[in-house]
Amino acid sequence: MEVAQTLLRKVMRAFYSTQEILIIEALVTHSALRDDELAYLMKMNLKDLHRLCAGLRDARYLVVHTRPEMQQGKTRPMNRTYYYIDYRQVVDAIKWRCYKADKDMQIAVKPTEEAKEYSCPRCKAQWSQLEVLDLCSASGFVCQRCSAILEQNKHEETPGHQQLSRMNSQFKFMTDMLQEIDKVVVPECSFDKAIAVARPVVRDPTHEVAPSVPVDVRTKPDAVKGLANVGPKTMHVTISDDAEQERLEEKRRKEHFLKQNALPSWITESSVPAPSSSTSMSMSFSMSDANASSSAVFEADDVDRSAKRVKMEDGTGAAPMSFKMEDDDEEEIEFEDVV
Repeated sequence: MEVAQTLLRKVMRAFYSTQEILIIEALVTHSALRDDELAYLMKMNLKDLHRLCAGLRDARYLVVHTRPEMQQGKTRPMNRTYYYIDYRQVVDAIKWRCYKADKDMQIAVKPTEEAKEYSCPRCKAQWSQLEVLDLCSASGFVCQRCSAILEQNKHEETPGHQQLSRMNSQFKFMTDMLQEIDKVVVPECSFDKAIAVARPVVRDPTHEVAPSVPVDVRTKPDAVKGLANVGPKTMHVTISDDAEQERLEEKRRKEHFLKQNALPSWITESSVPAPSSSTSMSMSFSMSDANASSSAVFEADDVDRSAKRVKMEDGTGAAPMSFKMEDDDEEEIEFEDVV
């Protein structure tokens, strides 16, 4: 842990501003700080402090944590922001920046063409070692253009190599400490562990604030105080697709249309009373006359079976008529004509 803290402090002093260095120093000293406490130590307002801490958070040098707290004299909790340092995350961020800077520098150092190691003192031609290998004499390599003895150029470091060497010398304190950190285990750091060992901030009497206690978010009230639970006890959920909904709408539309165009009762219902459920029978009779004779068959309903004799009068004064009635039960009824 101490090696990681020392590495973080050196990196902040090498590459960051004074205010950012003081923020990290305060977090290393107090382990975890609330935003208003850190602003009190930094003598800054909360807006500027949040802006600086947001940049350090993006660089993975600190961690932001929010939890609800209940302040004395208030009825509703409020979210408070805390800052702490996760040293494992800090070490990984520094390793990545060293690796990225080294790769970017190596891209600029790579030569675009092959270096010329030999030059001719007579014609001033430049040759590479591969080009002069086939022309060699006892005195040295021979120029292919004028056959003069070539001279070896002095090794000059290119500007890209100078920058890479300068960067390696400046980053040496980080690379050496990263090698030491790789040999030890950096303990895991979370907000609960950081706040448990946090050093309290001593305020002046003129800058005292009301204390607050954290709210356990795992236990929530069942209902609001003073409000009865008048909500529904059960809930029915019906899931239907668009096609089924369209079919139901079409069915309701048709029923409404039929109801509007229905015929009145005085048309659909007959005014004639329905016939009674009496037994129908068939009646046959024969008529005899002096001048002519005829026979006919009639069907009649509602005949009183108890009548055995019927008196009939003929206005013409013709011969008396005789009738014979037959029903379905083959029962014969005789009638007498009285003139």
